[in-house]
Amino acid sequence: MSAEPRGRTLQAAASVGAAVVGLALAAGAALFLLHGRRWFVHQGYPEGAALGLGLSELAAGLLFAVPRTRLPGAAGLLAVLGWAAGFHFALRQSTVGLFGWMAAVAAILVVGRLALRRAAP
Repeated sequence: MSAEPRGRTLQAAASVGAAVVGLALAAGAALFLLHGRRWFVHQGYPEGAALGLGLSELAAGLLFAVPRTRLPGAAGLLAVLGWAAGFHFALRQSTVGLFGWMAAVAAILVVGRLALRRAAP
């Protein structure tokens, strides 16, 4: 098998993975905006912070799902998920799921970069 078909296969895998992860996180952000803000305020944090976090995650997830905007979307998702992990840690809640999402975003970026290297002459 030549390097070019493998590069295309890796690029397709990165695109599908980014679409799935980006849209799943955007959907989670939409649910947070609809239902999770009350819990956020109940913990003593301003509703504006919850709104900013939710909208940032929604925008970053959608950007990550689109190949041309994958890198800025990844940066946004890693920032939002890192902030959320710190918030969960401060409340002594599990952060495993958030770090799992962060690992998925990083893995998709690595696979996409490998695909570009294999496709290059």
